[in-house]
Amino acid sequence: MHMRGRPEIRNVTLPDGRSLRVRGWGGDGRPFVLLHGLLDDAMGWAQLARHTTRPCLAMDLPGFGGSDLPTRPRISAYAEDVAAALDAVDVHDCILVGHSLGGAVAAGVAERSRRVSSLALLAPAGFGSIRLAEAFALPGIIHVAMVALPLGLVNPLTVTAAYTTFVARRRLPPRELTERLRRRAFQSAPGVRMAVTAIAVAGRSPNGFPRRRIAFHGPVAALWGARDPLVPSGHAESVRAALPQAKIEVWPAMGHHPQHERPEELYYFLEDCAAPAPDKPVLRRAA
Repeated sequence: MHMRGRPEIRNVTLPDGRSLRVRGWGGDGRPFVLLHGLLDDAMGWAQLARHTTRPCLAMDLPGFGGSDLPTRPRISAYAEDVAAALDAVDVHDCILVGHSLGGAVAAGVAERSRRVSSLALLAPAGFGSIRLAEAFALPGIIHVAMVALPLGLVNPLTVTAAYTTFVARRRLPPRELTERLRRRAFQSAPGVRMAVTAIAVAGRSPNGFPRRRIAFHGPVAALWGARDPLVPSGHAESVRAALPQAKIEVWPAMGHHPQHERPEELYYFLEDCAAPAPDKPVLRRAA
């Protein structure tokens, strides 16, 4: 696989003047546009981006990394911002990849932007109720949690315990993730609060993804870990109902973070999404 260096970083101005930070790696072929999950940012995709020859564009979702907060705590607001950023950077015919929170946002972008030709959803939020998000979004609880959040993020023992319990079972968090969380600990609470609220609302909205067809007709691939403690693999049935063309895989012995737990398999999974053979289905890599 091809190795690349540091990404080009730019701040994209949205129509209302807010800013979205984008990291780009050059390459050949249809580009990957990469949307991260909760408490992460665009650099969470660096390992994948450095090992593919495709162009990669990774965005800090609104409220994370170097991006401004969204206009409101709804998945639709995040999707509107990402769709506007795609217009601003003039990306065409992309494979949109979303993990967790980014998966919900990616589904929203796909039905808003003609620039998306294929969709890859990795343990996407937005397709059912997520207990942890529901609990943290309760009045009173979320206020206490956001006050405590910075103190938790600067403590590597707390981050390690939370990651091994709620994200990747029995796997330590990547060192670079721990360092990024520590650096932004005291800036992250407003973005996290809005994102948690958006995830909780999406799970119970009468017009949410579990209750309707998503207006996107291109190829879709979705992936879960059978041991995902955050976004249950049972939500795959809601993905199938909302996107009937989706090819869905559930990988045994994997949790919520395929970028860390199965990076090589994920690379091939996404390459299959990017360039599927016309006469055979997406390759199965469940072992």
